[in-house]
Amino acid sequence: MRRETAVAVAVSAVAVGAMAIDHLIGTESEPGETGLADPETFVLSAGLALGLVAVLFGLVVRRAARDEPENAAGKALAYGILSVLTIPLLFIAVPFPFAGAAIALGLIARESRRRRLATAVVAVGALVVTLGAGAYVAALLA
Repeated sequence: MRRETAVAVAVSAVAVGAMAIDHLIGTESEPGETGLADPETFVLSAGLALGLVAVLFGLVVRRAARDEPENAAGKALAYGILSVLTIPLLFIAVPFPFAGAAIALGLIARESRRRRLATAVVAVGALVVTLGAGAYVAALLA
């Protein structure tokens, strides 16, 4: 499995898992209810995250890996910034796909002459994914 594919799969799993924790798990069942907090929001937010992963990795990351490894660092930086700016939308998993794209593009760019920038962006993307997932796990355990 290519590393870009592995990043896409990992980010998708984290996003869907976080949305399951946020919208499905840890709710109390009342008589006549399913016990699921908000299954509609889970489906919408997980679908949004998976759609973003498909677009970002299917178009942007794939093209950068194939055609533009020298330009990947700039794109990685842009998606890293987007992942940080969209943290207020964590409840619908928006930062995860952007952080994943930043990680994948940063890994591609590490093979270029902009290695330091690429490494920094990989760290930022990993931090956004880790802290975002950690927030949901902490909420589940609380």
